Amino acid sequence: MTEDRPIAPLYNRIYGDVVYWITFACCIVSLVGPMASVIWPENNAMNPYFTYALIFEGMTGVEIWMTLYGDWPWLHKVWWDNFFTGDGFTMFGMVIGCTVAFWALIPTIPALAREKLWIYVLFSLFVMFMILLSASGIFEVGG
Repeated sequence: MTEDRPIAPLYNRIYGDVVYWITFACCIVSLVGPMASVIWPENNAMNPYFTYALIFEGMTGVEIWMTLYGDWPWLHKVWWDNFFTGDGFTMFGMVIGCTVAFWALIPTIPALAREKLWIYVLFSLFVMFMILLSASGIFEVGG
């Protein structure tokens, strides 16, 4: 029965494997970071208990961000500056997880090119460009 199943093309397997493993790693990072934030609240860019108080006061996400950091995080400067804190490490995991398609397309594009699927190569490059614009904060949909 298993020999009747078609084998997925190499570019599909590459993309799927990269997405799977990066997502798995980001889940672990996003589990460890908040635990570190709560265990060592003084080793954070923001005190988690103060953040929870702002949430319960009914502030919006933008208002909370501006209260905690004083500026909008263009180009992810907050987690970059605070990487070795619980919340900075968590933000790092979230950034990598939200841009996983970008990272998965890097090894997938050569496989697509080897198969001479040029329209998919161009579309993949366009998608990577849009992910970079979105992740940088330059472009947002529905904002």
